[in-house]
Amino acid sequence: MGIRKGMFFDSHCHLSDERLFAELDAVLERATAAQVNRILSIAVDLDDATAIARFSDGARVWSSAGVHPASALTWTDGESNQKLRELLTDPKCVAVGECGLDYVYDETHPHYPGATRPRQAEVFEQQLEIAAQTGKPVVIHNREADADILSILERWSSRLSGGVFHCFSSDWSIAQRVIDIGFHLGFTGIVTFKNAPIIHEVAQKCPLERMLIETDAPYLAPVPHRGKQNEPSFVPHVAVKIADLKGMSRDEVGEITTANARKLFGV
Repeated sequence: MGIRKGMFFDSHCHLSDERLFAELDAVLERATAAQVNRILSIAVDLDDATAIARFSDGARVWSSAGVHPASALTWTDGESNQKLRELLTDPKCVAVGECGLDYVYDETHPHYPGATRPRQAEVFEQQLEIAAQTGKPVVIHNREADADILSILERWSSRLSGGVFHCFSSDWSIAQRVIDIGFHLGFTGIVTFKNAPIIHEVAQKCPLERMLIETDAPYLAPVPHRGKQNEPSFVPHVAVKIADLKGMSRDEVGEITTANARKLFGV
């Protein structure tokens, strides 16, 4: 069976990163050649969201708006709250995030200290409030914060329009709790790594209707490009591995995850 047009949706990448933006036209051309015809470019702070809004077109590229926990020090409760609400009025801006908790890039990091964990939680919950009020799904960043992030989301989930745990890297017990609150799991190139048995198990057990695929480009390039700069055209490699783990075809994984992303983000 041949590859059908528009099969793959890269549900999380960073096209505004200078490494990709410097050759954006070529990156998008390569994505199209690989049948990756839908891309969600994710913001890490509100300036980034503003930049992404300038090149998202609502036909091939969509945007998010939000503040990454490692950027939580950029958030001011009044001004940032209003700016995020304004960004979300753009119909091409389809999600809040990425937002969440990061217990590596917090105040304890020796070289890149970020916001304290309590402040990260405050900024996260302000963004969840906006997501609840606007009906936008949430793109979750979670690094070594399983217990706290799930405690927050289990309180909020009934008010939210779902979302995705981007670059899911926890075990199946955590995945079950994420699925139970109505969220999706985002699988990156990590699933293609030989030394990732925990993620292999999660991919095998995750219901198809709760799976998204992503690159997180320019980071986390999948095998056979591991160690190189990642880009959206590589997302089919993620589908290949998931297909192998589930005993399916790559085409089926591409079609199902595209349908899931389109439904979640309303595109």
